[in-house]
Amino acid sequence: MTYDWAFLPMRSANELMCDTASLRERLDEDGYLYFEQVLPREKLLDVREQITGVLAEAGWIAGGDEQLDARAIRNPVREGEDDFWDALHGVQKLQVFHEFAHDPVLTGLMQAVLGPSAFPHPLKVCRLIFPEFEAISTPPHQDFPNNQGSERLTATWIPLSDVPVSLGGIAVLRGSHKWGLLPLETHLGAGNRCAQLPLEMLEQCRWVTTEFALGDVLVFPSLTVHAARHNLSTNAMRLSIDFRWQLEGEPLTEGCLSPHFGTLGWEEIYAGWDSDEFQYYWRDLDFETVPFEALPVRVAASPEEMIGEYLRQEHRSGVRRQWREGDT
Repeated sequence: MTYDWAFLPMRSANELMCDTASLRERLDEDGYLYFEQVLPREKLLDVREQITGVLAEAGWIAGGDEQLDARAIRNPVREGEDDFWDALHGVQKLQVFHEFAHDPVLTGLMQAVLGPSAFPHPLKVCRLIFPEFEAISTPPHQDFPNNQGSERLTATWIPLSDVPVSLGGIAVLRGSHKWGLLPLETHLGAGNRCAQLPLEMLEQCRWVTTEFALGDVLVFPSLTVHAARHNLSTNAMRLSIDFRWQLEGEPLTEGCLSPHFGTLGWEEIYAGWDSDEFQYYWRDLDFETVPFEALPVRVAASPEEMIGEYLRQEHRSGVRRQWREGDT
């Protein structure tokens, strides 16, 4: 998604932060809330520093004085590939990554938006987005098919740096949450599927986005259609974290109680932590665990076509990087 002319600007919800009723009315109207510079930047920079440390050790980005720049030094890695797991597991083991979901500012904000019993799911996601690899940008989708449980489930998307147009960021289809659950089809991007968007929806709803800054947070419910914009920078990775929230007493699925991708156990994640304050915190909360439903997915492209497009994108990305670094 690169067409700047197609986007309207997001409207800030900062002026509503002390008015719970107006916050909820805005969320019901637009399907998102955008808060500017409300989260503690020092804590976010600590999260970024530790995540980039993992990526530098994995050989994804330059280390040393360039580490915080997150400059990619290898071809992109797609979710699920062999080289993906070392980096993912390193990030998932970071105490600061998981504990940021319990930051008092963020928790207070989400309890104002949803209600006093709102809590973050144990499942916590870090997005590691390589530059110039459009094929695997996260396509338009809703979160509900991936998480299920309560339709009131709500996401917080948090960038770990300023996000100018070149880094892409995230876009929301304003008002799309009112269209209910949409059918799915296959896609090469994250999750390997996307929402099928009716023409009437695209005529009535508008895509909105902004240039995000460190300290911003974007909030949207599970039926809001959203997508990643392409990272068109020459070499910088885009890093962000997102957490899912819900009220106590509402249903969730077993996957929301597990680490992202489920390839590590909580004992492995907690092994290096220096505090147990936020370990297994959900065991003291009230919720109903319900089965995950396998939803039908229309095949939009064969596996061979999807793999072929991925390989073409990977080759182009590698050629561009070699040209920039003078290796050709």
